[in-house]
Amino acid sequence: AQHAGPTSAVATYDASSSAAVAAPQPHIEEGIGRITASGTVLTGHGTQLKKQGIRAGDAILVSVDGKEEMRVLTMVLSEGSASLSTPFGISLKSPTEFQYIQKPRDVAKERADKARKIRMTKEEEVRSAFGTYGSGVDSGNGAATEFVYREVTEHGSYRIKKEKVDGGVSRGDLLTMRTKKKSDKYC
Repeated sequence: AQHAGPTSAVATYDASSSAAVAAPQPHIEEGIGRITASGTVLTGHGTQLKKQGIRAGDAILVSVDGKEEMRVLTMVLSEGSASLSTPFGISLKSPTEFQYIQKPRDVAKERADKARKIRMTKEEEVRSAFGTYGSGVDSGNGAATEFVYREVTEHGSYRIKKEKVDGGVSRGDLLTMRTKKKSDKYC
């Protein structure tokens, strides 16, 4: 890594592409408005945290008793509310000017992670839609491949039984099958 000045880039090695990728060098920017802080709670006064692109992982710098202190944001809730990783040396009781440093981000990785999370959420919705009626959802058509029901034991309690079903069946079909099971107290 080379450092040639405030606008230089740091060369990093990307193992997936076997090439050096230029990452922008972090730099200090002036914050809009002023902040107060008590413990790990940061409150903005005329701030625009989200509009300035300040996000979790970014660092906030303030001058406390003539010394510069830096804290990392763990979450940004609104334009004027955020949470710090650790409190400043003293509470910032009067509104104080601040600066911030944005955490270097891998935008492509963040997009891929977000897309993966959305896909997993959709898959989980399909799986959970069958609830206690069925499981083993066929990802091709969203139909169940397993029928789940309750059966009374000799002691009066219930055991969960699972049966394979030929071809996928809809949730409505599973409910109909379940109502025909006399021992299932929920039908």
